[in-house]
Amino acid sequence: MSSVNFKIEKNYINQTVQIVNMKNYFNLFVKTFLFTLSFFIHVKVRAEDWSIDLTRRQVDFNRIQNTRMPATNAVPFSEGTSTKKNDSEIVQAIKSAINPVTPSQDIVIIQNESGFVPDQLNLKKGEVYQIHIVNLNSKEKNVSFLMDSFSQSHNTVFGVEKVFKIQPQVEGVFSYQSPETGVSGKVVVVPDSRKPASKE
Repeated sequence: MSSVNFKIEKNYINQTVQIVNMKNYFNLFVKTFLFTLSFFIHVKVRAEDWSIDLTRRQVDFNRIQNTRMPATNAVPFSEGTSTKKNDSEIVQAIKSAINPVTPSQDIVIIQNESGFVPDQLNLKKGEVYQIHIVNLNSKEKNVSFLMDSFSQSHNTVFGVEKVFKIQPQVEGVFSYQSPETGVSGKVVVVPDSRKPASKE
């Protein structure tokens, strides 16, 4: 008789445990659902409060910020010329985008106590140059090198070489400098003297 009671009691305990587990799972599901629902409602309400007012910035769209062009940009078209590029310019732009640009010349600029060596560069318009900057100034071991017209600014540490490429597109005289030491140099961009082959 006691073994029958034991089996009945064991079955009763198992059923009770299963019911309790099911209640726990249900409670967990309800809590998770309510938390997720309240979270998304909270985010939705907060997202509606976010608004951006761009009406005050409309004035800045019409104002010209900088009229000076860097040397690497193309010359703007005048009012009398057409703004449409011809086919050869488009083909040249595609070729320059597909083929990697190889520099026509390497130029080394040394910065020492007396300034830049050389302090003047003569470059041809349209050519690609690879510039190597070396700081050998033992007094100023960590200075800047700025070539604003070509969008180049670099930190030069004593004895460490910095390398970058430029391709002048505008003729004229431009500068490079080191603000910390106050020394500067000139870049003179001249037109390319090569003449195109004549068509016969």
